[in-house]
Amino acid sequence: MSEKQPEPHVEGANSSTEDAWALFVDFLKSKASRITQARRIVFERVFARHDHFRADDLAAELASGVDHVSRGTVYRTLDLMTEAGFVQKIRDQDVHAHYEHIYGHGRHHHLICENTGEFIEFSSPVLEKEIDRICEEYHFKERFHRIVVFGASEEETS
Repeated sequence: MSEKQPEPHVEGANSSTEDAWALFVDFLKSKASRITQARRIVFERVFARHDHFRADDLAAELASGVDHVSRGTVYRTLDLMTEAGFVQKIRDQDVHAHYEHIYGHGRHHHLICENTGEFIEFSSPVLEKEIDRICEEYHFKERFHRIVVFGASEEETS
């Protein structure tokens, strides 16, 4: 893990794609990883999305056309973006990995409906304070956390 990670959850952070790309380039350099046009295409496409997507869906979008990127490059770039703190990976109960870009967004958690696959985002200052308190109590330096609750939406259970 690189020590030069961006702060992805800072409220009010400048979250423009150009600023984020510059930070990602710094991260890639720190890892001695190549900075390529294909990685930039994946990065920009991820930042253009505002949903919880699967890597296969992104790879399919980029499989042809002017911005063609190989499936392997999509997966490797998503892994690097996750490691750098720009993307969060969330697994559903079927072990499918979903991604979302989190840089510049407030910290949030997820409810996942097991019947529809819908992701519901929520935030809770109470939960955040409690996690901070527990980390302090145990002299634990948090790198990140995520909370995912599985269940069914009310209309799905009635």
